Amino acid sequence: MNTHAHHRDDGPAGHLVVLGSGPQAEWECAMQRLAAVGPLLLIDAALPTWQRPFLAEARIASLVDPSQVLSTVQEFIDTRPVAGALTFHSAHTRAVDLLRRELVLPAPPTEMIEATNLRHHTAQLLTSAGVDNSGAFHADTYDQAMEAAHQVGFPLICKPASPRNRYAARQVHGLTELAEAFSAATAASWHGAGAVIEPLLDGIEATAYVADSPTGPRVVAISHATFDPQAEPAMVPVEVVVDADDVCAPAVENTVSRSLAALGHRSGPVQIRMRITSTGPQVISVSTHLTDPLISVLIQQVTGIDLISQAGHHARGRVLHGDENRLGAAAVRFLQGPGSTAVLPPSALTRPHITPYATLRPYSARRPVGPLQRSGHVLVSGTDYSQCTARLRSAAAEIRSTRLTA
Repeated sequence: MNTHAHHRDDGPAGHLVVLGSGPQAEWECAMQRLAAVGPLLLIDAALPTWQRPFLAEARIASLVDPSQVLSTVQEFIDTRPVAGALTFHSAHTRAVDLLRRELVLPAPPTEMIEATNLRHHTAQLLTSAGVDNSGAFHADTYDQAMEAAHQVGFPLICKPASPRNRYAARQVHGLTELAEAFSAATAASWHGAGAVIEPLLDGIEATAYVADSPTGPRVVAISHATFDPQAEPAMVPVEVVVDADDVCAPAVENTVSRSLAALGHRSGPVQIRMRITSTGPQVISVSTHLTDPLISVLIQQVTGIDLISQAGHHARGRVLHGDENRLGAAAVRFLQGPGSTAVLPPSALTRPHITPYATLRPYSARRPVGPLQRSGHVLVSGTDYSQCTARLRSAAAEIRSTRLTA
C-alpha cells in the first residue's frame, strides 16, 4: 500500500481526486501541499513514480476521455468516498466537470463553467459587459477562419476553442500559414469545438491570479511571461516573473473585477490571462483552475499566499484564507530547445547553484512542450522584476558557457 503525507482532518471526509501531474521538479511542492489538505487519489496516464509518497491511491486512465475518468473514479468510490476533484491542465477540465457533476462534488457555478469552457463564449460575455478583450472569432470551417482573419487582420493567433492539449496556439502572419494553423487548432480542440481567431496583441503579457479573501474574490498576484522564439509559431513561455509590488496591479485589478462579475464568478481559484496594451488591459482567456504549480510556488514565495492549498480546500468545499507577507520578486527560466539539442551541460546534476542567486532544477527526462523539449529550469529571487530578469539572463549565459566548454 502507498503511504501519503499527513493531512489535516478538518474537511469533508474522502479523497481529493487529482487529474494529471508533471515533472517532479515542477510538481513536487504541489503534491506535498495537496496531500496536507486530504488523502489524494491521482488519476494519470501512467503509474506514479516520484508521486507515491504523497498519494493514498493511484489509478490509470486517459485524461482526455471524461467517461473513462468517471468510470475509474466510480470503481474507486465503491469502497471509499471522494470529497472533491481538481486539475492543473485545461485539457482535463471536462473530465473534472463531469466528475463534479455526476458525483455531486463542490464545483464553480454552472454559469462560470459554461462561460469559460469555450474561449469565444468568454469573449462574447466580456464584450457584452464592456470589458476589453481580444475579441475572439469562432470558426468551424476554414472559410469561416478566412473570414475572421480578414476582420482581425494579420498577424493573428489561431488556437483551439476548447483545448485538448497545451501550447496549441499559433501565430499566423499571412494566409499561406492560416490553413495549417487552423487544421492544427481544430485537431487540438475537443471534437466539434472548432477554433478561434483573435488578433496578436502588442503589449506586456500578464496573468492575474484570483483567490478568495474575507472580502470576496480578489487579485493576489500577477505573473509576466516572455515567450520562447525557438517555439514559433507556437507560443511557449521561456521566462515567468512574479513581483510582489507589480506596477500593473491597479489596471489589472479593475479589469479582473469587471471580468469576474461578467462571468458570474463567486468563489474559488481563477486565472485571467491578458495583454497590457497602450490602451489598457485586454483579456485573452479565463481559467477556473490553476494552470502551473511552479508559478504558484513563486507566488507563495513573494506574497505568502499558498494558492495550491487554497485550491485543494476549495475543491473539497472549504475556504482557506492565508496571511500575506509581500516581499521582492521571484522568477523561473525554462531550459528548453528544439529536437534533441542538449540544453544542460553534463555537470548540471552536480552544480545546483550555477550563480549565487540561481538554482538549477534538472528533470529526470526531457518533457515535450509544444515543439520544444524541456530539460529543466532555473529559479531566482530578487528585489524586483528587473533584478530577477537580469539574474535569469546571467544564469542562462553561465549554463551556455558551461555546456560549450564541457
